[in-house]
This record gives sequence, structure tokens and C-alpha cells, in this order.
Amino acid sequence: MLNFLRREPRPNPYRGAVLGLLGGVVGTLAMGQYWVRVSPLLTPDSGSSDDSGGEEEQPKPDQNVISPFGQQHEPGESSTAALGRHLYSAVTGKTPGKQTSAALSEGVHWGTGILSGALFGALTARHSRWPAGPLTGAAFGALLWVGNDEGLVPLLGLQDGPAASPVSGHLNRLGAHVFYGAALGLGLWALDRVMPETD
Repeated sequence: MLNFLRREPRPNPYRGAVLGLLGGVVGTLAMGQYWVRVSPLLTPDSGSSDDSGGEEEQPKPDQNVISPFGQQHEPGESSTAALGRHLYSAVTGKTPGKQTSAALSEGVHWGTGILSGALFGALTARHSRWPAGPLTGAAFGALLWVGNDEGLVPLLGLQDGPAASPVSGHLNRLGAHVFYGAALGLGLWALDRVMPETD
């Protein structure tokens, strides 16, 4: 009867971001499993491919580049490897070797996944309009695919433009991002219940 007098706790985006960091680990692990287990079923003849350094067909230089900065990746280099190489070169003044490049690519992939999880956690903080869950997570993953994979990354020249990849490649990357987001949302939802907010 006096429910309208009961004050709802305010959303805590800081707590959401911290839980989102952990959820980002879950989502990134799930995305890795997508590339290993699901992607080969969808494209069995081309092998798996992802932004964490997986092998793709060797693109030709300047193929469908839409970036005003020009091509910022090497032929056959993933966007995460290209970003890792640029960061490494900016800090050390050197070009990384093959093993270092692979480690940098993996680091960028994990860092992006975990920080995206923190963003999702802050946006879907407890008691917000869109609470964390597999559906909101999947929608977030799809938005990441559109904004980053199809937009920002090609505009920065870290990968070729959308026309360089077949439709199946775009759908496969969308699937990986949706898989990531659903696992992120589920992980964050579970963490929120295991670690309830205290007043």
C-alpha cells in the first residue's frame, strides 16, 4: 500500500562498470568459442576468422579502403594486430616481431572486450531502463559490430572497407559480436545476483 513511498535505489554506474569488466571476460571467452566452434560450421571451406589475429585470405593493398588516413594495416593483418603494432611503435619506436605482434593483437582483443563490458555494465546499471541480460547484451554486441567493426575500424584504416568482405564474412562477424554480447549480458546478470548491491 505504501510502495509508492518506498525509494528506489539509484543506479550505480560505477558498480555496473566493475561488474561489466568481469562480464567482459565472459563475453570475450564466448566470442573465442564462437570462432573455434560455430564459425567453421558456417564457413567450413574458409576457416575461422576473427579480430584477435585469426587467418583470413590475404587482401590486396588498398583494397576498398574507405579511411581518410589511408591503409593503416598490412596485407593480411587483423585490425587488432594493426592497432597493437601502431601502439607498440608509438611507445618503443620499433616494429614488433611476429610473436610480439600476436601477443599485442590478443591484448587489444581482450582489452577491447573487457572495456566494452565495462561500458555495457555502466549503461545497464541495476534498476536502469534496460537491465543487463542476454537480450540487451546481444543488442549491445550488434551495436558494437555496426559501430566498430563496420564503421570506426575501417574509417581508421585498420581494416579494408565493408566491400572487401563477402556478405558471409559480415554475418559471421555479426554472429561473433552477438555471441559476445549475449554472454556478456548473461554474465553481468548472474554477477549482479551473486554480488547484490548493499545500501
